[in-house]
Amino acid sequence: MNNNRSIVITGASSGLGEFLYKSFSESYHVINISRTKSASETNIVTNFYDLSDLKQKLKMNKVKHELCILNAGTMGSIGKADQVGDDELLKALKINVIANKIIIDWSILNGCKYFIGISSGAATKNYDGWLNYCVTKSAFRSMLLQYQKDLPKLNFKLISPGILSTGMNKKIRTLDVSVFPDMNKFHQKPATDPQKASDLIYQKYRDYFRSGESEIDLRNEMEWRD
Repeated sequence: MNNNRSIVITGASSGLGEFLYKSFSESYHVINISRTKSASETNIVTNFYDLSDLKQKLKMNKVKHELCILNAGTMGSIGKADQVGDDELLKALKINVIANKIIIDWSILNGCKYFIGISSGAATKNYDGWLNYCVTKSAFRSMLLQYQKDLPKLNFKLISPGILSTGMNKKIRTLDVSVFPDMNKFHQKPATDPQKASDLIYQKYRDYFRSGESEIDLRNEMEWRD
């Protein structure tokens, strides 16, 4: 590992983020930002819902880094749109959107020029009961595209990994499909090992930044089908 080269991965302590840490730590010193410690030597532990604490912790950690992978997020509560409280939506917005803006701005101040946002089909399509997730992932996607438009000298990419075998997938599969019919998809399609997704992102992220594509779906990659 080259300790002189640092990157940030949010949520590197679990789920896809943990596998991203394993993949990228082969070449980089990884700075994890999440609510729990990761295997990394550098952890900025904070709850993304507490924006004041996040700002304070980031202010205390001025670390130069060249790449920021925005992976951490929440699915939020699941329920019919009129049953989701505005406080629940606000919490999801803080975690999935506003906290990421704070981290992006901090990363820019610390010399970062390359950003990857882990996106989702929910950013462009609505699913039964997913008001919190669809609205906030859509806003997250729009935010990164806006940053790219306003700051063309920086590089922003959105990467969608599809259905992965993570805690989120397990949660989705417990939902009653008679109430949330769209969840049938998660029973019918096999979930992919997140290690495969993280390895592919690691192998091809330089190519993605050289490409003119703003959004990448890993399921369209030749290596994904192998």
